[in-house]
Amino acid sequence: MPRHDQPTTSLTFSGHETFVLRAHWLKKAYDLVRDDPMLFQREDAFVRLGVGRNMAQSIRHWGRIAGMLEDASPAPALRPSALAHMLFDDAAGLDPFLVTPAAAWLLHWQVSGKPTAAFSWYATFNVWRGAEFTADSLTDAIGHAARDYPGRVPSPATLRRDVDCLLRSYVRPERATPDDALLCPLHELRLIRALPGTDRFHVSSGARPTVPDALLALMIRRYVHNKGRSFASYAELSHGTGAPGRLFGFTEDSLAARLWHLDSATGGLVRASESAGVRQVVCAQVGDALLDDALLRAAFREVR
Repeated sequence: MPRHDQPTTSLTFSGHETFVLRAHWLKKAYDLVRDDPMLFQREDAFVRLGVGRNMAQSIRHWGRIAGMLEDASPAPALRPSALAHMLFDDAAGLDPFLVTPAAAWLLHWQVSGKPTAAFSWYATFNVWRGAEFTADSLTDAIGHAARDYPGRVPSPATLRRDVDCLLRSYVRPERATPDDALLCPLHELRLIRALPGTDRFHVSSGARPTVPDALLALMIRRYVHNKGRSFASYAELSHGTGAPGRLFGFTEDSLAARLWHLDSATGGLVRASESAGVRQVVCAQVGDALLDDALLRAAFREVR
């Protein structure tokens, strides 16, 4: 799951080869890497994946930044992560082909929740505070934000290609094609919307009814754990970097309404309280991996 620590490695702005993630790629990569950790070092990797050479490298990139593939020994071997096993296992996988809203929101969290995965995604949903933007203005803002982190800021051309891929990841093409069913599951979230008749976009906000209570609770638990505590104020959960209000695009009122239901929905693992005018959420047994896994499984059982 995402952590929001200050990164000690260079930020990532490329690797997708300008290809948007497709829903079936991660399952395909999981199956093949599970059997062959050196898959992506093979000359015929693209043949086994059934794609072109550049697209094979894109699949590797998306598998890594989504937290589904991780480094193994000996390098440069890869292996499926524990999360990948939970999602894609043939016998017990929660959603092998990422068709549920829970999977789309989880994928968004994985990709956008930490700066070291895909910085343009992270900056757009956690740092950008403007109303409307063009691809150029967002590119400039991301380049400026990257200066606060270690490593060299890439060229404007590299940043622009990254931003173009980001926008295509969230904004569905206007004209449908036979491949639409295979396109990025992030389209379903409607987190970025194009303004009709213009070259402008905006990051949307709303009630987010398709976010499962258990996934929201899990995100809150991870958020406070990364802060080294077991609680957070409503304001922080609405506006803090990496918090659900920012990352999932909740309005402040809609998030507050959801927080009051989490006590019963999680058996007390996440509980809203108000004392002396201070509204906050308190989490029990923060950092317990088994409880967090149980919440993730519960998120995929919810029908919203």
